[in-house]
Amino acid sequence: MGAPKIILDTDPGVDDVLAILLSLCSPEVDVALISIVFGNTHAPVAHSNLLKIYHSLAKEIAQIPEAEARYHRLRSQEKKTLLALGEDGPIGGEKAVAAYFHGPDGLSNITETHPHFTPPQFGPDEVHEHLDISPKPAHEVILDILRDEPEDTVTIVALGPLTNLAHALRTDPTTFARVSRIVWMGGALDHPGNTSPSAEFNCFADPYAADQILEAVKSGQIELIMAPLDITTPHMIPFFDLIHPSVIPIPNESGEVTAKPDPTPLESFVSAMLVRVRGLQASFGLPDAMEMHDPVAVWYAIANPPGGRTRGEAPVLGQGWELKQREFLIERTGELTRGMCVVDRRGTGEVGVDRSKNEKLKKQGLESSLPKKDEETGRMGEKIEKPKQLPWVITKTPGAEELRRVLLGRVFGAEI
Repeated sequence: MGAPKIILDTDPGVDDVLAILLSLCSPEVDVALISIVFGNTHAPVAHSNLLKIYHSLAKEIAQIPEAEARYHRLRSQEKKTLLALGEDGPIGGEKAVAAYFHGPDGLSNITETHPHFTPPQFGPDEVHEHLDISPKPAHEVILDILRDEPEDTVTIVALGPLTNLAHALRTDPTTFARVSRIVWMGGALDHPGNTSPSAEFNCFADPYAADQILEAVKSGQIELIMAPLDITTPHMIPFFDLIHPSVIPIPNESGEVTAKPDPTPLESFVSAMLVRVRGLQASFGLPDAMEMHDPVAVWYAIANPPGGRTRGEAPVLGQGWELKQREFLIERTGELTRGMCVVDRRGTGEVGVDRSKNEKLKKQGLESSLPKKDEETGRMGEKIEKPKQLPWVITKTPGAEELRRVLLGRVFGAEI
């Protein structure tokens, strides 16, 4: 039996690139589909960014023997990874893209500054060496895979707005419910937003889609595991690890610039993409390191395989990982709070708010323990319902240093 299949639903911007590469060089998973959604940039541009990634990756494999061993998914081409273009706008509300951070092309504008990273235009009748490019919309391809694969075996790792997933849910909720779990980099619960004071970008970009997925979780249709800003922001990798010294000589922890051989194709690609990001982060007063938002979500998926439990039970976790269920709603239309995760802290002890027994039971998803009238017999009796499902939120990982070791070792073959 092969590695469990995952679907990457993504809007390739700068941190998506590292997350995608991490998934492709991790033997624990088999990337069956990369579905594209708007977000960091417009969907057609993000689609071309994915082709840029594979263009540099193909050069890496051709030039570096060790790279071919790392990127196992590209070695075996019995069944290529599917690529599908998805939605270019939200289900509701105005469209927003994160060009302010990721640049006009989503990759720090390397389309113009470094045109050699753009592959030759791909004709409609041409066959891509490593990808099977689907003419179908992404949400239909997602449903096709969920129909074809055994139930509860496919994980969707969502790295952008949840628009494609909401369309799949709307189109065929029965098939969509066959998904094992959704791991989403999105939301901010107890952490400031990164797009507004209260909202994380993926949630802000399509709060209607996020709300629909959340409601499906609470109704027990699907399982959601969130990697919000609360956990992703502290996971950083220093820029001296990511930008080759031939591009910018950045001192390491010891104040020295590490000597390295000439950059490989992937190192050149990533370095060019991150120079602008480093300047932006410095202007924000942030440390000289790249925040690993999307890679944390992929890391969770590869470190914690699905299966071996009944839906509704707590996920089985690898060493160092912790989850917690949280109750919240998503603001869809607020003038100042669009995309905010409105956490219900009443009765949880978080803020010391005391409520009646009835209110506390409702907070847990239970009906009142007081006698209730039976609808069929008209008699009074006691009736307790099962707790409703809530999303799981990643609250602890093995640590930023371990992510640094895993990502740099797998993606670039570096020894940390």
